[in-house]
Amino acid sequence: MANTCLLEKSKVTHRHSTGSPAIGQNSTTTTRILTFLAVGLCMTFLFLHNSLWLSGNQDIDMGKICQQPDPPSLPSNLSNFTDVPGFAQEAAKRLAGAVKIPTMSFDDMGPVDEDERWAPFKDMHAYLRHTFPSLHRKLNLTVIGGYSLVYTWPGSVEALKPLMLAGHIDVVPGLTSLDRWTYPPFSGTVDDEWVYGRGAGDCKNNVIGIMTAVEHLINVGWNPRRTVVLAFGQDEEISGPRGANNIAKYLEQKYGKNGISMIVDEGGMNLETVYGKEFALPGIAEKGYMDAEIEVNMLGGHSSVPPPHTSIGILSKIVSAIEDSTVFRPHIERKSPIWGYLSCVARHGDSHQVPSWITKGITSKNPDMDEIAKLFSETSPNNRYLIQTSKAATIFNAGLKSNALAESARVLFNSRIDLFSSPSEVQDAYFELIKPIAKKYSLALERNVVSNAPSIGNITIEWNSVHEPSPISPFNLRSEAWLVFSRAVQATFGADVITSPSAMTGNTDTRFYWNLSENIYRWSPTRAGTKLNIHTVDEKIKIQTHVEGIKFYTELILQSDSVTHASEVKNGIPSPNELTP
Repeated sequence: MANTCLLEKSKVTHRHSTGSPAIGQNSTTTTRILTFLAVGLCMTFLFLHNSLWLSGNQDIDMGKICQQPDPPSLPSNLSNFTDVPGFAQEAAKRLAGAVKIPTMSFDDMGPVDEDERWAPFKDMHAYLRHTFPSLHRKLNLTVIGGYSLVYTWPGSVEALKPLMLAGHIDVVPGLTSLDRWTYPPFSGTVDDEWVYGRGAGDCKNNVIGIMTAVEHLINVGWNPRRTVVLAFGQDEEISGPRGANNIAKYLEQKYGKNGISMIVDEGGMNLETVYGKEFALPGIAEKGYMDAEIEVNMLGGHSSVPPPHTSIGILSKIVSAIEDSTVFRPHIERKSPIWGYLSCVARHGDSHQVPSWITKGITSKNPDMDEIAKLFSETSPNNRYLIQTSKAATIFNAGLKSNALAESARVLFNSRIDLFSSPSEVQDAYFELIKPIAKKYSLALERNVVSNAPSIGNITIEWNSVHEPSPISPFNLRSEAWLVFSRAVQATFGADVITSPSAMTGNTDTRFYWNLSENIYRWSPTRAGTKLNIHTVDEKIKIQTHVEGIKFYTELILQSDSVTHASEVKNGIPSPNELTP
């Protein structure tokens, strides 16, 4: 760069030393001025270039990333009821009573007024009325979609956007492998340490925990400034078509788009010890969803005179091609929840335990994001699918008779779509993987098929249950919602627990709630290893874990009530100095 500046100086001197004589005696002065300016500009450029280079290579100030509330939040005297002797066993009995009611949802559930499998939901409603009498007297209840529940606790300041706490009252069926259960799935057994049964951890513990917190606050005479909404769907386990779908429409009509200050639903990655530090890991986003149903249609016939390749054989080649492909790769961007998580680990984890690739990556101005994504994905299969689109063959159907060639063979691939991808991008990937096989075996390939009608000599692809990845909720202290959530974590689990963003590999009812709030956090307040066997044999939760969940929901309500969001301040709503006694 210095040589370039010297070259420019030479050019200026040369031009004016051989310039037109008309310049006369002023030519020398002009030459000197231009030379001075040229050299000055070059030196300025060199200074700026070097400054930018240095700033691009110096370490980031670790004190500015993954900041936590300071001073730390302490527990309120309104949440210490969970510490009273005997409370834990009472709480366990309340949860066990809910677990005993078999509110199972099935993929083929019929209308609520016709399908007898909805009957247990009536029993659940009755149980909740009996167990939480103060809540049912104080709050306004709206039943939606047949059996979904929306409770509203009006706040004293109507202009404050409501806090919404969500969950679901349905569970996956508990009808198989009954001989492998320690206790029957709907016995609601309680011992000295655990509550057992279907729904104990997913997610009647959340529902009962939320309602217990509200019941307590009512009984001690506390009243909210900010309206509190409780929303419990009836069919989250089958994607919420009657429940959350209609709850969202009802609440958007009532409060408007972005009319809710914050939504906290189930999910997240629990409270976990990572590299020597405890982290609360709420999911601030969840992946998209898509089912790809691929069908090979060919001539049938007698198995004694088969063609070289059958519909089952060709479909098997398609399955192998998709499974063996590396078309979907780990991917991280700076705005990713997982980049936020790695930042928290680098800042707060034990420096002797945190891998160097995390620290170096986070502190670099130009990190190798592909390498970081690769290394993160290798730490565990679960981590891989936090940052990568998945593809899994889950249903395979073909053939009816041992001596008859199957005219059609069908497979369903389920994909959970990466936060920075899209359904259309994933569809293109599937199509490109199948296209060479269709060409090799002279089969027509059709995409975006909407009919199940079979045809001869083709491959069809249908896309079902398609939805985009969710928006990413704020995860720094500039967001009042994130501040409230972090304070509730500290007040419940301890001032040294770090609240860090994470993501979801699965989906929750929040897929319907994107229009209601920009601040959606998916987290079940449970420590890792204390809520086990979700969706399988011997589902259970530790009693103490359930009690801590009750404390968290109490603190979340109190912390939310003590903060006025920036947008609300602009509307003239004052921020309180302390919690309402």
